[in-house]
Amino acid sequence: MTKPKVLIHIVTWNSEDTIARCIEHARAQEGFTFGEDLIIRVTDNASADTTVDCVAALGIEKGLELHRNTANLGFSGAHNQGAARCVEGGFDAMLILNPDVGLTSTCVQRMIEPLSRETRLGMATPKLLRAADDLSPLASRTIDAAGMILTPSLRHFDRGSGEVDRGGYEVSEEVFGATGACLLISRDCIEALALPSTISDETVWKIYPELKEGFASRVRLFDEAFFAYREDADLSWRAGRMGWRCVYTPAAVANHVRVVTPERRSKLPEILNRLSVRNRFLLQWNNWDLSCGFASLLWGIIVRNLLVILGVLLKERSSLPGLVEAIRLAPRARSIYRATKGSSPSGGFCVRAEER
Repeated sequence: MTKPKVLIHIVTWNSEDTIARCIEHARAQEGFTFGEDLIIRVTDNASADTTVDCVAALGIEKGLELHRNTANLGFSGAHNQGAARCVEGGFDAMLILNPDVGLTSTCVQRMIEPLSRETRLGMATPKLLRAADDLSPLASRTIDAAGMILTPSLRHFDRGSGEVDRGGYEVSEEVFGATGACLLISRDCIEALALPSTISDETVWKIYPELKEGFASRVRLFDEAFFAYREDADLSWRAGRMGWRCVYTPAAVANHVRVVTPERRSKLPEILNRLSVRNRFLLQWNNWDLSCGFASLLWGIIVRNLLVILGVLLKERSSLPGLVEAIRLAPRARSIYRATKGSSPSGGFCVRAEER
């Protein structure tokens, strides 16, 4: 059996504190030969710090590539550059990796094993533990993510997030999706889920003109309208609708420095909250229909959205531009839904009914 060839793709933006350690962990994956069947590509989104110098100091060689964008293309646009590198380079899979994640030595090997066995199993996600600044796990062994779920109120959560790891997430199982901090996806799945060329990005370019340059050279795995935040949930939902599955692999372990959490919303920069508001609507418009069930219509489309809109109008007015952008992008979003409508009767849900 031919050994799989994996591209580890890391998008950086002012990531000088962790990128060197992230690459060191990624280089040391067991079962692969670095520079042959394991390649690391860093795509930098116009960092203003020493991130690029940190990567260059490690030695740009056969196994380590560095691409520098002249503008910030966001998480989505930059990882779509990696998707193109994966497809064109003949890789079997791409590991989407945050620069603040430290992989354990067998992480990639454990994740790719189930993908190699089943053709419609297109994505795998590890057990992520909360990490200290040096990417080592916290002494409390706290779960960061054990896959992603989507609730009837159309809220997506990382399973187990914030819980002490007491062995409750040791079973490998299919989940709704995976956090973009550490997600392995097969090339076949990338090609199947990429947005078709019939979807116009003219409206997106009016918001993010920097995304127009080099557009044709990217594979639109992630919807670039999201720019950053919730794009992983959108990809997961689209995958489920189109009949592709995601597996949680607890034998694969990685450590993640978690910055954005729901309980810290009031302390986050205004731009992140604005993206969160806009992208929650894009997530629904890209994917939702009545097959998701009455509960999602009531709690997600009606109740929850009304609460968000009232919250923006009465309390978080800095997020009002996010609502405006969502309305501008709505026709394109429904075009994406129609173009990617699959055969999954459940809409790709992995629901925990007690959460609304």
